[in-house]
Amino acid sequence: MDHVGRWAAAAIIAGAMVTFPASARTLVLDLELEDSSGEAPSAEHAERLKRVSAELRRTLDAKGYDVIGDAATAGLVPPGTAIRSCNGCERDIARAAGADLVVFGIVRKVSSLILWIGVVVEDVGTGQAVTTARGDIRGDTETAWSRGVGWLVDHRLAEYAPQKR
Repeated sequence: MDHVGRWAAAAIIAGAMVTFPASARTLVLDLELEDSSGEAPSAEHAERLKRVSAELRRTLDAKGYDVIGDAATAGLVPPGTAIRSCNGCERDIARAAGADLVVFGIVRKVSSLILWIGVVVEDVGTGQAVTTARGDIRGDTETAWSRGVGWLVDHRLAEYAPQKR
C-alpha cells in the first residue's frame, strides 16, 4: 500500500478508536518531508524537521503522552529509512525502544505556500491507529511548521493522550 493509501486506511481505522493502557510509553519518530513542489531542495528543511520533531515530542509529553527520550532511541532508525513507506517498520522500531505507542508523520510540501502536516498515533501491539491528525499550513517557514505542530497537538492529539505513569 502506498503512503497515501496508508493515510486513508489509518483515518478509517481511527474511527474505531483503539484503547490502550494508561501508562503507555510513546516513541515519537522524526517527521519526514515529502516534497512534490518541484522546487529546488532546501538544506534548511532537514534541520527544521529535527526542530519541529523535537517540539512534537515536548508538546505531546506536556499533554500526557509518556514520551521516550531521544537518548533511549538513538540508532534505532536505520539511516535512509522512510517510515512513511516502510510497511510497518515503525512498530518494530517502537518495540525495540520499549514503546506501547508510536507517533510518526510527514510534512507534505505542495508549494512554498501550501503544505500540510499529517501525524499517526499507532498502537504497537495491534498495529491499529489510535488516531490520525492532519492540518494545513501556509508558508514554508519555521513559524508555520511550528504553529502547525502545536495546533495538531492541542486540537487533535491531546485528547487521545494516555495518563502518564
